[in-house]
Amino acid sequence: MLLRRLDLVVTLLLLLALMAVALSGILADYLGTPRSLYHRPAAYSLAILSVVHIVSRRRQMWSRIKAAMWRGSARKCVIEATAEERACPRTSGLSALSRRSLLISGPAALAGFLLGRWLPLDKPKTLTDGMDLGLAYHQWSKPGLWGMLAKPFQWGMKPPLYKDYSAGLPRTVLPGRSGYQGLFVEEAIQRRRSIREYSGQTVSLEKLSILLHSAYGITEASHPLRASPSAGAEYPLEIYPVVNRVDGLASGVYHYRPAEHALELIKEGDQRSALLSATGGQDMVLKANTVVIIAAVFQRTRWRYQDRAYRYVMLDAGHVGQNLYLAATSLGLGACGIGAFPDDEANRLVEVDGEAEAVVYIVSIGTPE
Repeated sequence: MLLRRLDLVVTLLLLLALMAVALSGILADYLGTPRSLYHRPAAYSLAILSVVHIVSRRRQMWSRIKAAMWRGSARKCVIEATAEERACPRTSGLSALSRRSLLISGPAALAGFLLGRWLPLDKPKTLTDGMDLGLAYHQWSKPGLWGMLAKPFQWGMKPPLYKDYSAGLPRTVLPGRSGYQGLFVEEAIQRRRSIREYSGQTVSLEKLSILLHSAYGITEASHPLRASPSAGAEYPLEIYPVVNRVDGLASGVYHYRPAEHALELIKEGDQRSALLSATGGQDMVLKANTVVIIAAVFQRTRWRYQDRAYRYVMLDAGHVGQNLYLAATSLGLGACGIGAFPDDEANRLVEVDGEAEAVVYIVSIGTPE
């Protein structure tokens, strides 16, 4: 009797561990977390309980294996069967529901009820007029069971990792680092400031190369990984340097190609008037050497992280902006982030549609006065 109770307890714990492994695995996949504190102990518990269950029921399992092996021949009663089990097993049909099955189904139903209380299957609330959209989005994008269940059906396919323009655009391969050594990172952090006053002097192409590589360049070609972190290594951002005064480079709007560490010219000519409109009249862009416009291809992150993707895209843009700040400081340049800009003007400047791809951040960089 004691062994039967122990076997029942182990079976119930095994079912709970199985549910915990499944749910923690789904949650880890939904959030895109490569490591989960919840999944690991659940998996080890499942493995240990499975071993205990197999060891405790090894005789019954072996008897059933032998019976299955001899099923085609005449069926025999198991000699070791107890008094209640001496009748030969049925040759066809389904066995009656046992008391053990009933005892297992009860706690399983209770566990399902409690799980429903902890993770309610509620759809997100609908928006109403006058609602703070930022706050509404923040609440909307919280992880939940509804988002996990809806994940496979709503979010589209993964787009290409790199934006590729049609062939024929003029392309400039940027120089390498050539042994340049700047400030220690601690000193660059200490000196970093938002600099809005520039002298208007030109800057070398090598410094622009270092800036772009430090912001979003490929630092490990085998994966490929880049200089700034990105949620799930999806890298949704595209970098558009608008060049005013850089030695050896014509003025215009460029697109940065990380894979080749090169620039391709999208729009040639003086863009200072367009920059002024695209930044809402912030005149520091007129004397900047380069204004780096950061746009996001949202689907690169959305296909995996669904409605939480917008959060991650903004985090990615912040990482790139800080890299630009620190690299500019190390190079003796000044940088200033711009978050207040008329979106439509900025999108038109770099020729993106504002929906599939949109400008999310602008950083002006110039030689300080």
